[in-house]
Amino acid sequence: MRIRQRLALVGALVALSGGLAAPAYAAPARTFFVDCQASDGGSGRSASAPLNSLAAVNAIELRAKDKVRFRAGTVCAGRLEPIGSGSAEHPITFTSYGEGPKPIIQGDGGEWAVHLVDNSHLTIEKLHITNPAPATAKRTGIQYNSTTREPKAGLVLRDLEISDVAGWGNKTGANSAWFAYSAGISIQALPEGKVGYLDGITITGNYIHDTGGGGIKISRKGTDYHKNVYIARNTIREVGGDGIVVHASDKPLIEHNLFDEGGAGKYPYVDGNFAGMWPINSVDPVFQYNEVTRQRPTIYDSTAWDCDGGIKGTCVYQYNYSHDNAGGFYLGCQSCTEFPNHKATAILRFNIAQDDCRIAGNAAGDNTSPLWIHNNTFFCSSQKVDWAVPTGRSTIANNIIYAPSGTLPQAAGITYDSNLYYGGVSAPASDAKAITADPGLAAPGTATGHGDVEGYKLLAGSPALGSGSLVEGVGERDYFGNPVSGSVSRGAYNGPAVPPVVHDSIEKAYNNVGVSSDLNPNTGGFSTSGRSYSGQGLEKAGLVPGRTVNVLGADFVWHPRAYGWTDNVKAAGQTIRLEGQGAKLVFLGAGGFKVRSGDFTVTYTDGTKQTSTVLFGDQWDATAPAGGVVVARATYHNRTQTSYRNPATGQTTESGVSVFGYAVPLDPAKTVATVTFPQGSPLADAGFHVFDMKIAS
Repeated sequence: MRIRQRLALVGALVALSGGLAAPAYAAPARTFFVDCQASDGGSGRSASAPLNSLAAVNAIELRAKDKVRFRAGTVCAGRLEPIGSGSAEHPITFTSYGEGPKPIIQGDGGEWAVHLVDNSHLTIEKLHITNPAPATAKRTGIQYNSTTREPKAGLVLRDLEISDVAGWGNKTGANSAWFAYSAGISIQALPEGKVGYLDGITITGNYIHDTGGGGIKISRKGTDYHKNVYIARNTIREVGGDGIVVHASDKPLIEHNLFDEGGAGKYPYVDGNFAGMWPINSVDPVFQYNEVTRQRPTIYDSTAWDCDGGIKGTCVYQYNYSHDNAGGFYLGCQSCTEFPNHKATAILRFNIAQDDCRIAGNAAGDNTSPLWIHNNTFFCSSQKVDWAVPTGRSTIANNIIYAPSGTLPQAAGITYDSNLYYGGVSAPASDAKAITADPGLAAPGTATGHGDVEGYKLLAGSPALGSGSLVEGVGERDYFGNPVSGSVSRGAYNGPAVPPVVHDSIEKAYNNVGVSSDLNPNTGGFSTSGRSYSGQGLEKAGLVPGRTVNVLGADFVWHPRAYGWTDNVKAAGQTIRLEGQGAKLVFLGAGGFKVRSGDFTVTYTDGTKQTSTVLFGDQWDATAPAGGVVVARATYHNRTQTSYRNPATGQTTESGVSVFGYAVPLDPAKTVATVTFPQGSPLADAGFHVFDMKIAS
């Protein structure tokens, strides 16, 4: 019988016999020091006589106020399996001491590295948890199991790094059930009816990466819901599955989290499906201020957001930012699971979606669950609008929908009210207050993160300003914190008009993803046909990220950003600061859709202006125009998937593409202040793309 079971049995016998033990909080606080690099194990009661193994820690029955401190910069191999519970006022705390990197708890490749069983009021912080193995399996970094009927409480996991967990990444086949439990953090309270829920799950400030199966998963069935679930300020990157999944929780709040490159990492997704952040079998979940980006394609899913089966009340996504996810913006899947469809109202309001223009809102034929899509801004430079919504109970109001193409669904039960449609998006005939003019976004496409979305504010004269409708469920504030009362604008911004943007650098003006990775070509969108340069193809041609390349006398550092992020300016009349003196201005870029020339205007600090014509080849051209050079020519390019159902449709294409250089003369006696780009559309249609520009002598 395991030691935990023995202790639980002893506790139960004491309670049944009426024995009165001293309250846990009456015992004095104890601190145990752990240094697994120490040659000899001591009592652990001082830093000079530390415990030197996880086995020694696991043998201690911990109590309220106790602290277990691991020495910074050390590695403890094995499994941490603590015994005991604290109190609400005095939790048990696992933390670090000393200077240096977080101490590492390195699992031995078993099912977990840290295993918590029926513990209450326990905090783990400032540690680095790993659980590597040669082959993936059902495996976690931190795993919590509730195994008795009594409710548990007070689990806090904060300021941890969790990585290198060889969890299972295949949601299909004989071992598909392993996927649901594999993650960096997995909280399990199963089977329902036999084990207690948790009252108080706090998971904050953690960095989770390279964990097979996903980032954070809370698993439970039935309606005996977890309470006080709070997941915030976590960064989750390159995990082989879902970012955050919340099961069976009453009013969980998930906010200020980042999930990037789902499906990637050391233990990548293999088959099946996953999504960014989503609830299932829960009551009134709220997801806000989060960011999901660059998920890899799966079968049907890979959306940023998802309201899944068993949701009661409302399912709210508000003030979130997403971009370049293979499956797009939202999946409505209330009829997709073993749980009943309670017809929860899904509310998507005041979100910003950049190149995320797919909504699969009626998956599995659910046309009766209410869906409210209010005051969102959808800007997709290279992707069409691809929406399916419940035909019986959908309200789509006050949105800006700006994309090169797309037709929105129409049915008697779909209400359109006061939306703005632009680019190539057709306005539904039923939207009596539709606007089909340029929305006047300050700098669409330039967002780089949840807090860097100023380009989605509205310029003076925007037809979206104050022209929306006060519809049910519109909310009290916009994405930027402005109040929503009286008049309401269209889109995610409800503040006053802003002045035209002058970008501080060319990087600040990037509004297009021109280069993608062969491992995730769906992030690219140099053109509206979904094509982009292959990063690996350009590397073979001599353009390596982070390396310097000299073009016509100017030194450029090629592509300092990761593939799949905005990396070039699609010319649309932008003005960019570029201060300096020299004899010439050198540009690095290419034309699109046979546009091979563009007029750029240099403004000097003395107020004088100079307009010059830049000549680029079209990206397909193998030779440069007169006066220009071919900087690199890749033998193939990438093409984004055209069907969201089939990951194989995102692939490389054997057709060469080029990057060009061109220089225009400057007045060397004057100082450059700004450069204004040719007029055009920020959509990835015909026009000029500039990766970089430099002043050279």
